[in-house]
Amino acid sequence: MSGDEIIALIVCVILGFIGWKDWLGGLVFLEPLTRRTATQILGWLLPPLAGLAMYYVLIKWSSHDVRDNPTYIFFYLVMWLGWTGLWNKLLPYFGLICRDDVLERDNTAAGLAIAGGLLGVTFIFAGGNIGDGPGWWVVVFCGGIATATLLVLWVVENLITGILDTITIDRDDAAGWRTGGFFMAAGLILGRAVAGDWHSADQTTSDFLIHGWPVLIFWGIAVGLDFACRPTPQRPVPNPWLCGIVPAILLVVAGIGEVILQGPW
Repeated sequence: MSGDEIIALIVCVILGFIGWKDWLGGLVFLEPLTRRTATQILGWLLPPLAGLAMYYVLIKWSSHDVRDNPTYIFFYLVMWLGWTGLWNKLLPYFGLICRDDVLERDNTAAGLAIAGGLLGVTFIFAGGNIGDGPGWWVVVFCGGIATATLLVLWVVENLITGILDTITIDRDDAAGWRTGGFFMAAGLILGRAVAGDWHSADQTTSDFLIHGWPVLIFWGIAVGLDFACRPTPQRPVPNPWLCGIVPAILLVVAGIGEVILQGPW
């Protein structure tokens, strides 16, 4: 490994520790009497499952000099740990706090949204690792533009619909399902948009716009669902299946379909 790769590895280890300590520390040390078993299971199982998905992408579709090299497989797994750790630290600034909302207050809606966000960012970072490229900074560039896009879409959606209050204050499980489903579908599309061999920053940006624009359709659907399915005095608890689980599944399935329709990278 080169000097810059070692520095990147150290930075990612630090980011991973800082970003994951609240999640794991909350699971170990917080003992709220009302925490559901499902919350506990999701908190422990989701990170390793996301890591396994990342590992599979690395050994199947990463750069030719990475997929058969255990050292670089480990390097990019640590980068994924740092990337998702950074996401975990950023997300509270945008209203979703794993330790407080999920592990302390056992807010299922927030847990579902945060879980979908973790998977969505994993899909994005996995997409940034697909194809041949000259180095780790290519993955950072690709993952950066896609992750920033996902955050902007979430912020604007909340400004328009107030979905964050529906999740964190109303504790509406249906809203949590929809948000998690959108994060996952958007992650699939944005990850596909940055996948492929590296040619230049300009070409990557152009490809990102060409392949990533359908995420706006999914975002528009998510916004429409937020308005149509929000709690009201007449319907204080929207049906979690009709207003949450089914729309989330349809969003994810449609996201997978969109990736398939776009074909190989």
